[in-house]
Amino acid sequence: MPDVSPLRPEDPLRLGSYRLDGRLGVGGQGVVFRGAGASGGPVAVKLLHARLDDTSARRGFAREIEAVRRVAPFCTAQVLDADLDGDRPYIVSEYVDGPSLRDHVTVAGPRTGGDLDRVAVGTATALAAIHRAGVVHRDFKPGNVLLGSDGLRVVDFGISRLADATATTGNPVGTPAYIAPEQLEGRPAGPAADMFCWALTLVYAASGRHAYTGDTYAAVMARILYGTPDLGPLTGLLKDLVVACLAAEPSDRPDAGQVLNALLDRAPGQPGQPGEPGQPGPAAPTRPEPTRPEPAGAGSTRPERTHDQPAEHGGTGGRRRGRARVVALVAALAVLVAVGVAWAVTAREPARLDGTWTGVARYPSAGRVFPVEIRLAGPARMRWGADLHCSGRLTPASGSGEVLVLTIDQVKGDGCYPGSILITRRGESAADFEVTREGEQAVRYSGSLTRTN
Repeated sequence: MPDVSPLRPEDPLRLGSYRLDGRLGVGGQGVVFRGAGASGGPVAVKLLHARLDDTSARRGFAREIEAVRRVAPFCTAQVLDADLDGDRPYIVSEYVDGPSLRDHVTVAGPRTGGDLDRVAVGTATALAAIHRAGVVHRDFKPGNVLLGSDGLRVVDFGISRLADATATTGNPVGTPAYIAPEQLEGRPAGPAADMFCWALTLVYAASGRHAYTGDTYAAVMARILYGTPDLGPLTGLLKDLVVACLAAEPSDRPDAGQVLNALLDRAPGQPGQPGEPGQPGPAAPTRPEPTRPEPAGAGSTRPERTHDQPAEHGGTGGRRRGRARVVALVAALAVLVAVGVAWAVTAREPARLDGTWTGVARYPSAGRVFPVEIRLAGPARMRWGADLHCSGRLTPASGSGEVLVLTIDQVKGDGCYPGSILITRRGESAADFEVTREGEQAVRYSGSLTRTN
């Protein structure tokens, strides 16, 4: 049963023809109430925080709602009604009598075995249906996956378009730990962004932890852009698919249909395993490299299925193609990991601090936190700032393998300045740093670094 709390004094008792009798939750987009329509059956009514005053924005979002209502009802909570006019825009959807995946994992612990497989298949199916209708979820996360008594349901798909239409800041829409890199960089978020978040949701379901964590929003952002995901106990096929969906570039991720086919076509009796029982999947990459199932034309003249073509679940041909895609995916990952490990070992030979380091800087006097990237292999460079808009050349000034002082010059970027950086190694893959502005004695900002290769 979902938790239903009493209405607050400021809450409405009715929205349109829907009588409200309790709160189901609150989020960045609005407050969700349990209500009842003319039929008397329960519905979920989301009262949106945002207001659409612009006529074109209202029309655009109305079209989005119509597309959402065309989404196939299996594995999703159907949108039943919407009213976008006036001071209280709201959306009415099917009521799901069950907890969210987030709440279930919090109370009962991570899901394993067949339970985890059902989450993977159900959510991939829902996203395939959502994307086939021309809709992008844009806020896919454990809190938007409901575990109803009759099966899993995905909710809130497409609604974040309203937040975009009414936004007054440059902040990306979504939950901090469940945002794709392209959203953080200000690029459009398409179906591939949902697949990135699908992977993060599966990690949470399997481990009870977020794949990217941090003390602040900026720290989480830095780890999504440059850090290594914590994949928890995932192994085999599920891990391979998660790694593929966490590729940095959207074009390198498999789509929902490909993921679903891979899940359905794996060998029977081996849940979560792409090959021999007990064989673990490849290690998670620092930034997931381009890895997707075998593209059309690779060893076959038959074109790959698109969103507009029906999936082939029957016959041995479909299973062979599905297994071929998984084998190609696993092989590509294995090669990438092997090459990455060999490069990293070679690069670390000359010095103790070479390689690429990423981290988060804290700038107390300005009250800011921002990502930092330092490359000490080849031409040494440093990038920093809220969107890494600052860059500069690094030249060694003094130090050894454990402590290194470098000058920062040839600086580019508005508001960026030259200076020096002191890096102190802590263990094999960790270091601290302090940056001093040219002509000053006091440290301007400092932070911690993690070696990424």
